[in-house]
Amino acid sequence: MLIRSLTVFVTNYSKIQDNVEKIEKLNEDYIWSKRISLPPTQKDISLSKLVELLPTNSKDIIFSLINLQENDKRINEIKDILKTDDRIYAHILVKSNENLKELSKILTSLEPEEATRFALLFNDDFLVTPYFPTSTANTAYDSFGLSLLYVNEFKNEKIDVVLSKADAIGKQLERKLGIKFLGIDASLSPWMNESVGELIENKSGKIFNISNLWYIAEINRNIFESVWKNRINPIGFSEVMLPVAEDNILRERAKEGSLTLKDLLLMSYVCVAGLDMVGIYSDLTLYENILKSIYYIQYTKRKPYGVRIIPSNGEAVLTKKFGEIPEVKIV
Repeated sequence: MLIRSLTVFVTNYSKIQDNVEKIEKLNEDYIWSKRISLPPTQKDISLSKLVELLPTNSKDIIFSLINLQENDKRINEIKDILKTDDRIYAHILVKSNENLKELSKILTSLEPEEATRFALLFNDDFLVTPYFPTSTANTAYDSFGLSLLYVNEFKNEKIDVVLSKADAIGKQLERKLGIKFLGIDASLSPWMNESVGELIENKSGKIFNISNLWYIAEINRNIFESVWKNRINPIGFSEVMLPVAEDNILRERAKEGSLTLKDLLLMSYVCVAGLDMVGIYSDLTLYENILKSIYYIQYTKRKPYGVRIIPSNGEAVLTKKFGEIPEVKIV
């Protein structure tokens, strides 16, 4: 198990530097990434001013800096802001189906590297989660949360051990940092060879077939039961995640055409956290229709739904961090 991310939810922009200094002092080798999540973006501040608040010497910390409502006029500035610093992540909260065309225009305008750091969150409110880009410090006080990489342990039926250990680590870090430990996003998320796609295939056959759906729901039930049994405070999504470009099996299935856009949308209906890190042909009408479908999926399931689409043009796209991101077949 690794602490996939330690994310501090900072409630005031003036506290950024102080919290950066606190987490920079941590040198535990089990912490994979350190992050700062900021509040819903104030209406009276320019996005360029926000960028100036980031410490220039903290290269290893990333920031969920821009968190806007769907009707905010500053959403058209996001593309330029993402270009300025690869530590910056941004997302837009979507609560209605009234602005989906404009949001589709933003998605199709992004370069692949920018698109990996931008998301739409379909939900009733901003979400407190360690997972970027959909993270917001929507809290009353400074606090922190953890996300985990534990696919191998889940495979070996050690989820209870993992969650108990992570909770103990969180409480130790609370004493060390002097910041309130808020809880764990217990989502089962992959990283390359630690593949959630492989888990699903081992249980129910090669992706995709209809039997995948019950097993995905079963994983989510296992997460819920283990969280309850071990008295973990769950935050964020706390569900199965299937980011295509972060899972070698999902990537391969998308490349060969056996995992399609329709498959991913259907699986997300059965409580997968969202449509994530997917290369999709850049077409405005197509994107708008996808977002319309997602709006009603989220409306039905009543759980947070994150969308991170990578625009493509008929072939795979290359990125520095994730390598090749295949274009998923539209069927």
